[in-house]
Amino acid sequence: MTPLPDQAEQGRLAIHGLSLLLERAGSWLVVVGTWIFGGLIALNLVVIAALITVGPTDRTVLISVTSFACALPLEVAGIVLLRLSKDVEEIGLESLTLQSFEEAGFRDIHAHLPAPSQRESAKKRSVRVTLGYALAMAALSLALTTTGIVAALWHMAPWVAEAFLAMALLSGILIVLALRHSLPPESDAERTMKAETRKRQSAEKLGRPGELGDGR
Repeated sequence: MTPLPDQAEQGRLAIHGLSLLLERAGSWLVVVGTWIFGGLIALNLVVIAALITVGPTDRTVLISVTSFACALPLEVAGIVLLRLSKDVEEIGLESLTLQSFEEAGFRDIHAHLPAPSQRESAKKRSVRVTLGYALAMAALSLALTTTGIVAALWHMAPWVAEAFLAMALLSGILIVLALRHSLPPESDAERTMKAETRKRQSAEKLGRPGELGDGR
């Protein structure tokens, strides 16, 4: 029987797999992130323009305007970061820099750049860091934007804001259900592996860690 990896090993492999997925889907994630930030910027500008004409009539309007105003710089920074990352990759800035300085007679330019064997790993690390910061900016700006929308709707009527939150929650649940149902069915090998894992965990809880190893 093939030994099953423990939970720590499975966690390490899962993290490594997600890291490889981010590297390979980096270009697509940059495009999607640009769309998201662009949509949030457009929404914030439209709502802020409308609320400015209303004026500081009550606390909910002030909360809404403040939330949108705080989210806007994050969204601009996020879209700039993603666009710069995409443009640098498309034009090959590192190769252009090396070629330009070599043609200019700068003999020690190679000493100021990573070695050829390290450039690919440095490029992958740059993609991971860029996507990580962009994800953090998107999460924070989305939270601020949601707060601003709820506060603006609360200014109209509390039940309108509550209806919006309920429908937002329902939409999230429907997305999760749709993604779950679109996944391929569980294979026999995966079911066997899960059963063996549960059996091993039960044996460890009962103080018989060697029960799984005898193949019974």
